[in-house]
Amino acid sequence: MTSSTDISIIYESIVACILAIWFLLTILCQFRDTKFSAYIRHTIDIFGLIPLWTFFAPNPGKSDYHLLYRDKIDDETNGDWEEMDITEERSLWSWCWNPDKRDKKILSDVIQSLISNIPHYKTENGYDLLMFSMPYLIVLHAVSHCRCESGSAQRQFMLAETSGYLKEAPPSVILLSVFHQI
Repeated sequence: MTSSTDISIIYESIVACILAIWFLLTILCQFRDTKFSAYIRHTIDIFGLIPLWTFFAPNPGKSDYHLLYRDKIDDETNGDWEEMDITEERSLWSWCWNPDKRDKKILSDVIQSLISNIPHYKTENGYDLLMFSMPYLIVLHAVSHCRCESGSAQRQFMLAETSGYLKEAPPSVILLSVFHQI
């Protein structure tokens, strides 16, 4: 009886040591700029078991982005701006069942990519080639599939940015598209 107890204590000790070493290496590898972290990541951690958490670094998110769209009713009249949800309110069951999570995450990532690419698509004569980029086309596709109440065949979208938790400042426009056929 004592031998099986001794074996289980040995197994528990081995597992505890492995988990303690893993925890210690995880803490030490969070500092990416060290030689030790690079050595562990590229030489020892061949299976990628040591996580790298960068929740707030190196560039924390400081603002929220909003995707709005409107339809052209006729030559002189445009519809009201409507916001397309790119984030969602978390419910009690969203940890278990959240079928829209990937779609919203993809759209949010594409919007981030579009915003970061805006300066790269400007040419010296001012002509904006951004509307031919893949992130722009994906956002246009998403906006084009929103419900159209006016029966319009043209739609425009806008990306706006708000900063701070209390939203003290009004939103600033980042991008205003031309009207596109839908």
